Amino acid sequence: MAQQSWWSFFKAFLSDRQRIGAIAPTSTGVGRRMAQLGDIAHARNVVEFGPGTGPITAQILEALPADARMWAFEIHEPFVEHLRANITDPRFTVLAESAEHIRELRAREAPEGFDAIICSIPFSLLPPPVTSGILAAGAAALRPGGVFVALQYHPTYLKPIMREHFESVTGGWYPWNLPPTLLLSGRGSRHTN
Repeated sequence: MAQQSWWSFFKAFLSDRQRIGAIAPTSTGVGRRMAQLGDIAHARNVVEFGPGTGPITAQILEALPADARMWAFEIHEPFVEHLRANITDPRFTVLAESAEHIRELRAREAPEGFDAIICSIPFSLLPPPVTSGILAAGAAALRPGGVFVALQYHPTYLKPIMREHFESVTGGWYPWNLPPTLLLSGRGSRHTN
């Protein structure tokens, strides 16, 4: 499956460079680090934005408690099909819609809010108002004490926009990925929950 996943991702990158931000799937190490930053081992309700072919998804599911749940928002239809065909974990649901719809998901499935949102959306490829809209929706959907963890390749684009939506934003580079990855964590929503 890894070879198929890599090839699917590379083809998607070539055909849809406005929405696919990397040339290859994210490494297992990045997925593990994001799961740690999101405290997934203690989570009940988790959301992933932009799972692609699922390398981070697999690490989240590995860390996720047996009685917890996870939803993923993915808009690239071939990735949605890939996820549905390859991830059969009953805790996992993939939604073929924009991450901005997290408000409806929260109202329906987790009215207390989500413990963590793990995000791989390539925000630097999106217009700033779209980035801000997704971050606002994510911040408002977190429970008090929840965390938004974002993977980015652009070194300066996302952090200032995250500061508009989260009281605390921290981050650091994960160099053992192709390309090296910036991981940012946002806590303390500036939006009413």
